[in-house]
Amino acid sequence: MSEQMKVGLVLSGGGAKGAYQVGVLRALQELGIQIDMVSGASIGALNGGILASAPTLIEGIERIEKLWSILAETSPIQLNSMSYIRLAVSAGSLLVPSARFLMLALGLNEEAILSDKPLAELMDEYLDTNELAKGMPLYVSVYRSLGATRDIGRCFLAATELKNTPDSEFLHVQSLPKEDQRNALLASAALPKLFKARKVLGHKYTDGGQGGWSKAQGNTPIQPLIDAGCNLIIVTHLSNGSFWSRNDFPGVTILEIRPQATMARATGLMGGAKDLLGFDTSKIPSWIEQGYNDTLHCIGRVKKVTQAREALKASKSTFEESEKYGAEVDIALDDILSRMRE
Repeated sequence: MSEQMKVGLVLSGGGAKGAYQVGVLRALQELGIQIDMVSGASIGALNGGILASAPTLIEGIERIEKLWSILAETSPIQLNSMSYIRLAVSAGSLLVPSARFLMLALGLNEEAILSDKPLAELMDEYLDTNELAKGMPLYVSVYRSLGATRDIGRCFLAATELKNTPDSEFLHVQSLPKEDQRNALLASAALPKLFKARKVLGHKYTDGGQGGWSKAQGNTPIQPLIDAGCNLIIVTHLSNGSFWSRNDFPGVTILEIRPQATMARATGLMGGAKDLLGFDTSKIPSWIEQGYNDTLHCIGRVKKVTQAREALKASKSTFEESEKYGAEVDIALDDILSRMRE
């Protein structure tokens, strides 16, 4: 008896580039692929939360599409004005030099520069926690925080290959107390220093993509889906050169959706940061279209091969049945002829 197929979907983190996942989901729906459970990091956790809280996959995709159309028109990025003022005053002037402001932001003050209130309000509108309890299993990655400054320091060391960051933790959202479920999603997307850490089960957590930096362990949360019994997992990436490798996970079938062209839209020294926070109409529609086309390319061709194999199996089975039937007819005819000769 063949093993029942259980399909998991991994939605990696990448800020505003999470719009790419809207196109991925639409293409998966058109290809007729069903999802049994989902895991996400950062923006992928928020997309996954909306998907898991919808009564059907189709409705979940429609909600995500609507949300991202709003994000394209109205950015959720809002300056935490009080934090900015306190930083500026501590520097001795409201017109602090940019380099000095950055130094203060990264070192002397633990307050978040941005407010997550607009994002939390959108979540409250598009994510139904009551429905989430009945929805597909949802896992999110979170990073145990030691404070914004130390978190950034650890990521810096990992980026320069001096020392890897500790692994992220994975939380099964439906198993959390209801008051912690929303915080777990916001924590997964809380980039240190930009957004405040969130408490879940008594611990402070920030952006899940920070953990296990050298192999994108936290930013590509596949392990909880493997542990939950998924035997086919679709992994989405929001960067052109993710360190993550499917070879680290033998024994499970993994289909990757990797960008076939650059995801970069902004240019210059701060281009990556601009894309990370690039919630606007000049970028979001193009990322959605790119995700859609890449999915048709990466998954569509696999499905065609699979369908061809299934057709071949069916054809072989039909041929074997035909041969069996023909042999039975021959035996019956021989029997009739034998009796006629008697």
